[in-house]
Amino acid sequence: MVDVTTTQGTPLRPQAVEPAQAPTTRRGRLALLGPGLVLAAASVGAGDMVTSLAGASGYGMALLWAILIGVVLKFVLTEAVGRLYMATGQTVIASLRSVGRWLPPAFFLFVLVIGLLYGAALSSVASLALSTLFPVLPARSLGIAIALASAALVYVGRYALFERVMSVFILVKFLGMVVLAVAMLATMDDLPGLVSSMRPRLPQGDVVTVLALIGGVGGTAGIASYSYWVREKRWQHRSWLPVMRADSAVSYAVTFLFVLCTTIVGTGLLYGTGNTISGNDGLAALADPLGADLGSAARVLFLLTFFFVTLSALVGGFNALCYLLADSLRTMRGIPETDAEPHMAQNSRPFRAFVVYCAAASIAVTFMGKPVALVLTYAAFGSLILPLLSGALLVLLNRRGIEPLYRNKIMSNVLLSGAFLLFGVLAVVQVKETF
Repeated sequence: MVDVTTTQGTPLRPQAVEPAQAPTTRRGRLALLGPGLVLAAASVGAGDMVTSLAGASGYGMALLWAILIGVVLKFVLTEAVGRLYMATGQTVIASLRSVGRWLPPAFFLFVLVIGLLYGAALSSVASLALSTLFPVLPARSLGIAIALASAALVYVGRYALFERVMSVFILVKFLGMVVLAVAMLATMDDLPGLVSSMRPRLPQGDVVTVLALIGGVGGTAGIASYSYWVREKRWQHRSWLPVMRADSAVSYAVTFLFVLCTTIVGTGLLYGTGNTISGNDGLAALADPLGADLGSAARVLFLLTFFFVTLSALVGGFNALCYLLADSLRTMRGIPETDAEPHMAQNSRPFRAFVVYCAAASIAVTFMGKPVALVLTYAAFGSLILPLLSGALLVLLNRRGIEPLYRNKIMSNVLLSGAFLLFGVLAVVQVKETF
């Protein structure tokens, strides 16, 4: 393979042989979808459940418009990440180097800090769901076991296995929440009240809740890692562009339906009661009133759904973070895309070393009791990724060296600009709250 560069200095897709053509039938394209399901499974976590339930407790279904805006903006970001890889044959991190040489090291630092706490935070939440279901299980030991099992799955698995596992996760947690939402609708006494609460409104004096809903739908590291999963599928020819767009659209359709179902459950259970939910402890505590309303089977289903939501985010997050770390290190070392496999593939030494780092950090931080300073630093660093990514995509996908088919159109530029402003404001709010 040869690395071709345009006169403008923008690297083009490195290839010696024309990649395989995508199928032309709708059924053939749908059969190949996968990275989007991985993204949906990795991105929707307990935080999304808490945010949507908290919004529903105060406003019912009235803030669905905010959730929809968040879904649209993150779809635009994800599609742009996939399109950038298809246009250049380079990952996001490698492309960032052409914007500023400081960006790959900055991403490396951001993700290194996130990886320090990610496993401990999510494994403790997953153990909370299981220990609530089975009180005899020790929460700390359970959390460590979950973190190690998740890291082991990422360490030994190839992408095909990883994709299949994540597809099962998304199926389980999606069906679980759909069943709960249907059961809530079937037993609700005031169904007209739920319908009337769907009237869009903008809460006065509570803009933070709206911003949290918009920014809380879907993930951050998963979006930045989407190009790695597209790369694994070898979607490189222009004929694969509709497949990639359909794949990312399916991801956010599933995400929106999941959050919609969560909002229905929250509205039926909390709206108008004066009760609210805050944090993962509140999420676990919600299982008892849900069981009182819908029966013990609903309580078990909710806790299992809660567990798989967190577990899928943990496994997917480990994979995404290790890709970003390994690729950032490769880019900083100046290793070209043609020689990238030994330095960033799932079976490469750097990738597996970062899996070990995430697992070891999970255990260490769990025993340290999750120090507040580290948690706040993690939140602040994580909030900076999306505005940085949005701004970079605006620059990278408007260059003349990008083939017109892949270049940003007017609507893409408008939405990416909106994402840059919105997620920038959210980052400022998060950093302000942190420091």
